[in-house]
Amino acid sequence: MSIDLIIILAYFLVMIGCGIAGIFFAKSNEDFLVAGRNLKFWMYFPCLASVILGGGATFGSVKLAYQFGFSGAWVVLMYGFGVMSMGILLSSKMANLRVISLSEMLEVRYAASARYISAIISCIYTAMIAVVQVIAIGTILHAFFGWDMVTSMVAGGAVSLLYTLLGGMWSVTITDVIQFVLMMVGVFGFLVPLSVEKAGGLDALFNAVPPSYFDPFAIGWDQLLMYFLLMYLGIMIGQDIWQRVFTAKSGKVATRGTITAGFFSILWGGAMAICGMAAFVLLPDLDEPQKALGQLVVTVMPSGLLGMVVAGLLSTLMSTVSGTILASSTLIINDLVKPFRGEMDNKQEMFLARVITFAVGIVVLLLAVVIGDVMHALDIAYALLSGCIFVPVVAGFFWRKATAQGAVSSIVVSGIVTTICIMTYGAFSAYTIIYGILSSAVVLVVVSLMTGPPNPAQLADWEARLAASEQYDADSMTDEERQAQAQPAAMH
Repeated sequence: MSIDLIIILAYFLVMIGCGIAGIFFAKSNEDFLVAGRNLKFWMYFPCLASVILGGGATFGSVKLAYQFGFSGAWVVLMYGFGVMSMGILLSSKMANLRVISLSEMLEVRYAASARYISAIISCIYTAMIAVVQVIAIGTILHAFFGWDMVTSMVAGGAVSLLYTLLGGMWSVTITDVIQFVLMMVGVFGFLVPLSVEKAGGLDALFNAVPPSYFDPFAIGWDQLLMYFLLMYLGIMIGQDIWQRVFTAKSGKVATRGTITAGFFSILWGGAMAICGMAAFVLLPDLDEPQKALGQLVVTVMPSGLLGMVVAGLLSTLMSTVSGTILASSTLIINDLVKPFRGEMDNKQEMFLARVITFAVGIVVLLLAVVIGDVMHALDIAYALLSGCIFVPVVAGFFWRKATAQGAVSSIVVSGIVTTICIMTYGAFSAYTIIYGILSSAVVLVVVSLMTGPPNPAQLADWEARLAASEQYDADSMTDEERQAQAQPAAMH
């Protein structure tokens, strides 16, 4: 057995061990789903960064950089800018609202019907992301160790499901911190430096690629528009992202950690761009650009370090698998089952959470094995998410006149428009997202003005929660933070 395979098997065992450790922290349903809302910055930031940087941000970026140079990093940059925008505009408010899902927030602001419709759309989206990551895990294990694809997908996916099932978000948090370290060490510590060295240094690398590789817009303005509509807007309303935000100890932690995770994503995009260009120089005759990262790792990494880097790449995928499986099951538990189930004690809630998480995980594994390639389905999920939900969420925070009737009508009409556009133009078309968002905005404004003003009791409850969240943020400050805030006032 090679040293690299031993490293990967040890990595799997450590992940399972972290899952077992998470059991001791997951004492309630809130612990299982959002880690008791108790993560400090040093845990929150790496956990959020880990779920952002999945297969698309890693393998997809290297593929695009192999073809287009630095402009191939735009996929990750859009993720990073989207998360930073979310951190500045929304994260503190959402973290302090003390909800468990984005769909629950829509019910608090609008109505229960908005919660149910958005939960179904978001559940499909998060499950599809998980499926894509499982397929990518299978591709890695198949390429590096020669396992057949089914065994590879089941092995990687099952380990992710197992540790998620054991301790929920606490297990995911513990594993994500470790996976973040592996990502940092594997990519920034070994892969990037050794790839540049193998290519003869940065000067030699940059001289060996076409001049167009330094054009930040070489990938094309139509592609940039699609990345903005799908990645920038989509990541701002993804349950897998927001569920990490809900784990923050306070709104301040959520804001700082989210902005930092977005900035780190931008650095990651730069690293992937360099890896893609190094692959272009070292492996100029690849028949399929999507193989660029895997072949680069095999080319530049010596035995032993190869296993470390593969573990780091697996970490980018497994952290996203665990986060999206838990996000999808949370939407089912919190927004589609619990409202109709009635009161449950803590033991019943925990049992239900594990059963549904297990069921979602099995469905994800089966889809990965049976379908093998669901990128088209993922495009559809992204299109529906951005086209239908983005406008009602943002309007809920920033437009006081938005009504429940307007929000529900907006989701339904934009869902129909987006579906028609998918059949007409395809899921990965700017027209699909643009028409979806425009129809969503127009319908929300028109119907809200026709049916307004909003329900006074509903709006009062919403504003009371926001006011209470600001007080909660103040109460959660440390003594040092209070002193630092008071000092300028005293000096003034």
